[in-house]
Amino acid sequence: MARYVISVITVLCVAFGHVSTRSTECDVQTRIESGLICGSRRWAGGSTVYASFRGVPYAKQPLGELRFKELQSADPWDGYLDTIVEGPICPQHDVLYGRLMQPRNMSEACIQANIHVPIHALPGPYQQKANLPIFVFVHGGGHAYGSGDSDLHGPEYLVQREMIVITFNYRLNVFGYLSLNSSSIPGNNGLRDIITLLRWVKANAKCFGGNPADITLGGQSAGAVNVHLLTLSKAAEGLFNRAILMSGTAISSFYTSSPIFAQFVGKLFLTSLGINTTDAEEAHHQLTQLPLEQIMQANKLVQDQIGITAFFPVVETTLPGVTTIIDDDPAVLLANGVGKDLPLLVGFTSAECETFRPNFDNLDMLARIQENPLMMLPIDLIYKLPPKVSLDSAQKLEKRYFNKAPTMDKYINACSDMFYVYPALQLAKMRMSTVDAAAMFLYQFSYDAVFNVIEKVKGIQFDGAAHIEDLTFIFRTNSLQNWPGFSPPANEDLTISVWMTNFVQNFMNCNEPTCEGYHVWPSVNQRSSIHYQNIQHPQFYRYEKITQDQLDMMQFFEELHNKTQT
Repeated sequence: MARYVISVITVLCVAFGHVSTRSTECDVQTRIESGLICGSRRWAGGSTVYASFRGVPYAKQPLGELRFKELQSADPWDGYLDTIVEGPICPQHDVLYGRLMQPRNMSEACIQANIHVPIHALPGPYQQKANLPIFVFVHGGGHAYGSGDSDLHGPEYLVQREMIVITFNYRLNVFGYLSLNSSSIPGNNGLRDIITLLRWVKANAKCFGGNPADITLGGQSAGAVNVHLLTLSKAAEGLFNRAILMSGTAISSFYTSSPIFAQFVGKLFLTSLGINTTDAEEAHHQLTQLPLEQIMQANKLVQDQIGITAFFPVVETTLPGVTTIIDDDPAVLLANGVGKDLPLLVGFTSAECETFRPNFDNLDMLARIQENPLMMLPIDLIYKLPPKVSLDSAQKLEKRYFNKAPTMDKYINACSDMFYVYPALQLAKMRMSTVDAAAMFLYQFSYDAVFNVIEKVKGIQFDGAAHIEDLTFIFRTNSLQNWPGFSPPANEDLTISVWMTNFVQNFMNCNEPTCEGYHVWPSVNQRSSIHYQNIQHPQFYRYEKITQDQLDMMQFFEELHNKTQT
């Protein structure tokens, strides 16, 4: 619930430190379109002090009849809105993050942003530098869980890099991606929320000392999928200038944009709630009347039945009164050169699916595959391949990766290739063949951390870097700070963090991860074969050609995907 304190300050986009015109002293403040907000001063490390505004509503909360609607403008408020702490996370059934997340609450009233600003950039009498570049980051979580909170997305590393950092919550799972192919529930609400947030950022950028014409949109995993999809969407044109994709692309195989799947999972969800009508508007009406707990129980049942996640972005049909977000299959859009004008920084890790090993064990994935070989097939291929070739393709996958002796290690390798490595390499190949395309820079993050966050949280051990690990060197994992036995990162870990955030800063400043004037990290566009930066040791450049094994893997999956055209 909003916390208000009356104030006499009425100027637009002005901030002051330690103002005493309220009953409780306000550390830092500024006025945005909706009203005055009061934040806090925080220390990022070194000599960097930053202003932090947390839990700022960027739209009206989607409650009641607004539950599945496109977000509306936030209602203005009188006096101060307290933005000292983060608000609730969006409703979710988390099967991934566990102790990495430390939410204070969970609610549908979760549409809030967290804005972190170097103190010298905040408007007011002490402002030393304005028009800072803005980094907007979309959290991951399989389109089903996660948040923009500082437990996993601590801004401390990045705000030392002369940028404004914005994280936020958006609707997830059934609330964000249920599609009934109707005007009332068209699907892609999670993507619509991100577009709303970007418009809000442009409108309020100067109130935080930011440049509305210099916005970088980044994301990790499902967040990266969302970011890449928005580079292909007419609805998002002009809202950002470049994109960073970490372990996810619009053609990633861990989700499907198939309307057939959206119809299947939607029916499964409605049936679990006892909603049997074929009238989408009636279904919408019933859904807006149900208590949150009942909807989330049905969401959990569907999510557990499908696997780790269930509801995804979907290719839309044109509907009256609805702005289309995804108008065609992402692979088709990319092949047609859509989104080619935006520079991209794209990465994957060396041991992606190790992060999901406990999930696969709990699902008894190997037994599931033995019972139904189609479980081996990526979900996007299941809904794209003709039925007569689906089983054959699944058997080819089994033969390639299991060779008649299935093990979890082999499935982890297959998962990493299918869901993360192949899509990133394939995107590089497509960008290389697109005429007059903006630069794309590719990396593999293979640094074996001294303090491995995923190993600690999941209670496992592995070599290399797993899913989410590159993220932990760009955003500080604040949820670990109070763990028993936690010690500050080792020097080498700190150095890799400095190096990774330097790449982000450079990319934001000059559209390249290195701005030194010499090309130690060329774009994929400049090569006749796919190369990537192998980030394995801090401050050591290793620009490598993809291996023969990776080439063979690409050819294998290309052949599988080409069958979708037959």
